Amino acid sequence: IAPFSLLTYTDARPWAKAMKAAVVTQKMPPWFADPKYGHFANDKRLSEKDINTLVSWVDNGAVEGDAKDRPAPLNFPEGWQIKPDVVVEMPKAFDLPAKGTINYKYILVKANFKEDMWVEAAEMRPGNPSVVHHGKVWVRPPGSHWMEKAVPGEAYEQETQRDVMGRNMGADGNDILGKFNPGLGAQEFTVEGAAKFVPKGSDLVFEMHYTANGKPTSDISKLGFTLAKNPPKRRYFFATGPSAGNLVIAPGDANAETVSELTVGLDNVKLVYAQPHMHLRGKDMDIRAIYPNGETEIFMRSKWDFNWQQGFDFDM
Repeated sequence: IAPFSLLTYTDARPWAKAMKAAVVTQKMPPWFADPKYGHFANDKRLSEKDINTLVSWVDNGAVEGDAKDRPAPLNFPEGWQIKPDVVVEMPKAFDLPAKGTINYKYILVKANFKEDMWVEAAEMRPGNPSVVHHGKVWVRPPGSHWMEKAVPGEAYEQETQRDVMGRNMGADGNDILGKFNPGLGAQEFTVEGAAKFVPKGSDLVFEMHYTANGKPTSDISKLGFTLAKNPPKRRYFFATGPSAGNLVIAPGDANAETVSELTVGLDNVKLVYAQPHMHLRGKDMDIRAIYPNGETEIFMRSKWDFNWQQGFDFDM
């Protein structure tokens, strides 16, 4: 998914000068969180010592190290990265055209879960990776009005959401169970003994972003997940809040703002993951808490000036 490989010395050596420039300017590794706010468990920024080490290596000819110090080659297993207890797939293939833009597709799957389930890990696998840009699988619990008029197995586009899908995808307790991005791998929900909750009678909704690859083809993606062996201590829940995706930017407005709010009615809540997501016109984003006493705390402030998506793990 990157422009070149860094798995071996032979792969990396031609890019030595480019790597030096990238780390000195702190363009790489990409990290857009303002260091004044929050502490992140997966902070990718290099220390000054690490930067100096790489710069010295490049300036001294980027020579290869001793073969005996070489780490063992990475192993990339085929197939499932977890051992799923349950596998659910799209009920029929989605046919893609050879060319053109394909709007997001939403496919309702009547999963017919017979009992409540606690899920420790989930993995979404594309049936045809050459055309799946990314995807998510949502849990639609009983009573949710999202896609309540949708025909199971049929693919609906974004333009039909208002007429067919009903409520916002983040409303009514809908939760993301698993997702796919190139290089992402499976997701685990076991932080502090937590697990995801899938209520009896829930359905699944596959949210698919396809990209045509020059020839007609099709895809049947699927989701696998593992069940918790013991009762969890916490519930891991992905909250989107009211959608901020309906932002309308007035002509000439170079600094439009949108706000999404979510009220949490629990005393013992921990924020363990946040994913600021903006595209080409995005400039900056804050995540902040407003407490019952009126105090405000900024958890994260990020700024960027190009198309990027980045997730941050909070260590709080």
